[in-house]
Amino acid sequence: MWDADLIHRRLAEIRRQDPERKFFGAQRHHHRLGPRLSTRQVTAFETKVGVELPESFRTFLTEVGNGGAGPSYGLYDIEEAFRLDAMETHAGPPHLYASPFPHTASWNPPLEAQPADYEESRWITGSLVLAEFGCGAFHRLVVSGEIAGEVWFDDRCADDGIVRELDFYEWYMTWLDHPQRHLY
Repeated sequence: MWDADLIHRRLAEIRRQDPERKFFGAQRHHHRLGPRLSTRQVTAFETKVGVELPESFRTFLTEVGNGGAGPSYGLYDIEEAFRLDAMETHAGPPHLYASPFPHTASWNPPLEAQPADYEESRWITGSLVLAEFGCGAFHRLVVSGEIAGEVWFDDRCADDGIVRELDFYEWYMTWLDHPQRHLY
């Protein structure tokens, strides 16, 4: 599925196109990915958080890279993502990721119908933060439930709900083809 050589060649091409790092997020990730993880490292992370990562993401970590160049401000490495989620949700494993993601369709109740706990973590359980969009909005990877492997946009901070994007492979490759555009 993943062609690491193609991705790294494309990132090198993007670095040549954007030497001053003007594309959104490039000041943070410099159009570079973090080092790949070993299968052992990924398995240790999965054991720590109590869930098996979706195959596409797992393979990305072991064959392509961990954190760095990606949509918005770039991908968090998995340890940083875990720390951010634990701080934000005040929940730890296994609840945080092992509980199924509660949505199968985009969810954006009208302002007057929003539940009192609209901002609470129960609406994002079963997902791992992937990237910061900015202004309190995040891209999240579903890791538990029937739609594991999909990326969702959490924009509850602007009362815009939680919206389905693409599966992880399509989401990343779409950005790689058009790094100068926002994905959402």
